[in-house]
Amino acid sequence: MIAQIRAELLKIRSTRTTLGLILAMIALILLFTLLTGLLTHPGGLASKEDQRDLLSVGSFAGVFSALAGVLLVTSEYRFGTIRPTILFNPARSHVLAAKVVAGALAGIAFGVLGEAVSRTVGYAILDGRGITVVLGSGDMLLLTLGGLAGAALWGAIGTGLGAIIHTQVGGVIALLAWGLVVDNLLFGLAPSVGRYMPTRASDALMACESITWSRPAAARSF
Repeated sequence: MIAQIRAELLKIRSTRTTLGLILAMIALILLFTLLTGLLTHPGGLASKEDQRDLLSVGSFAGVFSALAGVLLVTSEYRFGTIRPTILFNPARSHVLAAKVVAGALAGIAFGVLGEAVSRTVGYAILDGRGITVVLGSGDMLLLTLGGLAGAALWGAIGTGLGAIIHTQVGGVIALLAWGLVVDNLLFGLAPSVGRYMPTRASDALMACESITWSRPAAARSF
């Protein structure tokens, strides 16, 4: 099992797609952090909730963690490498379990990088604009651990989705459709149910009120 997990992690590390996802994630987090931090009136960054929104833009890592999880499985079906993988380890449940673990670990890596970029730039903006940071150590710990847990869960969810759909295009479309459309509709029409869905649950882990894929924290200031 350990060997299989290592093999899956190697697949993630050795593909150019992963590098592309990392670069896209960094660019998106930088964009929203800069837009929010620089274009918002200083009074709009003074409260705990405002600063939590600014410093939690790194939660976008969850989107890219899920995409990496989807591609971890669907790329094998696309290029036919799933055959030697199964031949090497005929226990498909073990292969899928290893992929889920690898997806979660990759999600943590995405989360660490995303949060590092978000916090570094966010704190620099607050300091540069002379805004006092009012978030306590407990708030930051919850924001950090919640963000990492959310990214890990999204990596695992993406892997599971890829195992169900098998095709890259179908998996990516299903993932984005859920995050951008279905989740928001469900929360709007049946909030008692929608709040338990993955997107809202990952927000709750960070104690963030409504950071969603379609209306991220960075977009609230405009």
